[in-house]
Parts: sequence; C-alpha cells; structure tokens
Amino acid sequence: MTSPIAFFAFNRPYHTLKTLNSLSDNLEANQTDFYAFIDGPRKTSESQLIDNVEKIIRSFENKFRSLTIFRSENNLSMAINQKRGISKVLSSFDSVIIMEDDICVSKYFLSYMNNALEIYKRNKKVWHINGFNYPVKLDGDFECFFMRSMQCWGWATWKDRWQMFHEEPLSCDPYFLKDIFNNKMIRDFDLNLSKSIFWSQVEDNATGKLNNTLAIFWYGFIFLKKGLCLTPKISMTKNIGHDGSGIHSYMDKECASANIYNKEVKKFPKIIEENIYCLNKIRKYLNKKNRILTRIVNKALLIFQYLKKKL
Repeated sequence: MTSPIAFFAFNRPYHTLKTLNSLSDNLEANQTDFYAFIDGPRKTSESQLIDNVEKIIRSFENKFRSLTIFRSENNLSMAINQKRGISKVLSSFDSVIIMEDDICVSKYFLSYMNNALEIYKRNKKVWHINGFNYPVKLDGDFECFFMRSMQCWGWATWKDRWQMFHEEPLSCDPYFLKDIFNNKMIRDFDLNLSKSIFWSQVEDNATGKLNNTLAIFWYGFIFLKKGLCLTPKISMTKNIGHDGSGIHSYMDKECASANIYNKEVKKFPKIIEENIYCLNKIRKYLNKKNRILTRIVNKALLIFQYLKKKL
C-alpha cells in the first residue's frame, strides 16, 4: 500500500507546477492519495496567485488516485499549516510523505519513500525518512544510511512517531529546549560543526527572528528520543525555492544546480545505527560551506535578492 502525500503550497504557481510535474512522473503517483494544503493570503494582492496555485493543483487530478484540496481563508503560517495538515492526513493513515511547493523529486522518490516506510515501520529507532542529502561524494557500496540529522526537503514519517510529537505541549517551545539541552547536546545536535546551523534556529525562534519553524522542533524531538533518519546517498530531491521567491530564501547556486538520483534505491541498511563515515563527510562539507568568506557571499546575495524585490 502506498502512503499518502501531504502537499503544502502558498503563492508560487510556477514552482508548484514544476514540483507536481516531477512528482507525477513517479510510477506510484496514480496509486497515491494526494492532499494539498494551501495557506491563505497575507495581503490582498496574493489572492490571485493563490487562486492560480489551486488551479494548477486541480489540473493534476488525473495523475493521482485521489486529490483533495484544503484551502485556508486566513494566513496560518507555514508551521501551523504543516502541523495541522500532517495531523489531518495521519488521522486516516499510518504514514505520510510530506512535500512543499518548491521541491522537485526523482522519478523514484515515491518508490524510495514507500519502501523505507514499510521496511522500518516497526523499528522505533527510525523516526524520519530524508529525501534530501547534501551534495557530498560518499564512497562505498550502499544507497542510503542513517544519521541523526533531519532534512525537510521531501520527507516521510509514521503516525505513532508524529503523534508523540504533536501531543507533547512543549515540543515546539524553544525555551523548553534551551532549558534541557546542555552544551554537549547542543554540539551533537549541531553535528559538532564549527558554526551552528541547527541550534541557531532554536535560538532564533526564541528571539522572534524566526516564527515557530516546524522542522527544527521536529528535529529537536527526534534528537531527544535518540531517533535516526534514513538518508539517501545521493539526494532524491532538489529545492528550487532558492531563487529568491521563497520566505527567507536566496539563490544558492549549489542547491540550484545539484543533481538528483534518478535510479531506484534497492539497498536499505539492515543495521540501525548512525553511519559515522557519512556524518564526518557531511560535517566536513558543511564546515567548508560555512567559512567566513562563503557566509559573506551568501549574505550579500540575500541582501541583493531582498533589494531586487523592493525595487
């Protein structure tokens, strides 16, 4: 049985079209129930864009086994829209595949997700299936591996794991996490990187710089439960939202030009433990990416994209 898709969209018709074109190329698409959750406008001028997003989603009605659209009249924010939408789908199913409107996928993405959900459904150490991996060269005869880090660019989980997160009243409270995480936990949460890229998001949610971003709290909950996330050796997804169109986004050329794995994943790890070799390679990649010069260039690009929107 294939897992349903919870798809989250807002005001980007063309990104939605590109994402659904790639998703519908999967052989399993016509066996999959598709649930779209469209957030409401922040301002009146966004209403037509959102209308067009709905039209584009409806045009894929014949590509999936069923297609259901939930459209909010008010702007809920991505985090609230996602949390409610995932919970709604999991009220009727035992697992779910989560997609956003700017994630293009491999034509074997659904095969990978459904196989992984079936293989690890009874193993409570596995909490999350990553569709994305960093563009890191990994040697070895394997196609996927386990690591602690959760990625939100195309992912999946199970009802029992999600319910624990959803029903915990402090799961999305940054002050709770700041209180119970000690320095060693923070370093481990950040993959022992030279510069924080994960814990800093918890801090930013506490200060209000970020507004209750769901992914970092889901990762925090998985981390506290000592859970693992299955990750493909080569990414099955690509984020096309790093073109300045999304909230808090800038053009990341590495993300925009990254390849995705267009082969079927057949080798799934039998030993449920973190792959230290892969973790070290990813740590090395992220440390290099976060060097001072690189950060300066990225900050300049972010400012440039912001100014372009204002002109």
